[in-house]
Amino acid sequence: MANEELKQRALEFAEGLAEAARAGGMDITAEQTRDEPEGVTISFQGADSRWLIGKAGQALDALQTMASLIVNRQAGSRLYITFDADNYRARREATLHKMATEIADQVVSGGQEAVLDPMSALERRIVHKALQDRADIRTYSEGEEPERYLVIAPAIAK
Repeated sequence: MANEELKQRALEFAEGLAEAARAGGMDITAEQTRDEPEGVTISFQGADSRWLIGKAGQALDALQTMASLIVNRQAGSRLYITFDADNYRARREATLHKMATEIADQVVSGGQEAVLDPMSALERRIVHKALQDRADIRTYSEGEEPERYLVIAPAIAK
């Protein structure tokens, strides 16, 4: 199945969720907001879209996982589906960037590694990426899902 067809199926899934929410009296719509060769981002908007986020984005992640399983189930290729609501993903990414930079600065000044709370693979990737150009620290993940966590440590002297 071509990625364009998978993207359409993902959008139809999201539109179905939004339609069900509207039937329940909620103000929610869905639209595709980013199109990449291997993935798609679909955003939920409206006065009630914040209710799709859940605690620490868990509800949004669960809906995204369901969509991925349904859309990719019989496909010969894999489409990466990202759901967003009320601009949560961008706000969370900015928060993670700020936190990562502050902790990295503390690690450098104190010389001790920092162990972060468990986070999703997406959030760990954001932190790794935020710090990848810093030569004074290194980052790595440890543990098993869903308790996998990130460590920010001083760079190894060469």
